Amino acid sequence: MIDVKFAVSVFFSRKVMKRSAIVALIVGTILAFINHGDVILTASLTPVCWIKMIATCFVPYTVSSVTAVLGALEQRREAGRATRTFTRSATSTTSTS
Repeated sequence: MIDVKFAVSVFFSRKVMKRSAIVALIVGTILAFINHGDVILTASLTPVCWIKMIATCFVPYTVSSVTAVLGALEQRREAGRATRTFTRSATSTTSTS
């Protein structure tokens, strides 16, 4: 089961937001040039083009943030498994003595 409260706190954490913004700036710029390079180079950007380029940056931002959340959830799940395994091992060792 996904801990939504934990996932949201990771998604909006300062560290994840900063890293995702950097990724969005780099990847978003590359995507903007791929999708609108001709318009950028001829300096004939319209307001619609600006909106599309800004919206394009939300894709890498979201992908980076969601990846961070999934990684944190996986790490938390693995830590929980290790704790349960350790607890079971300690219990079985004391019961066989």
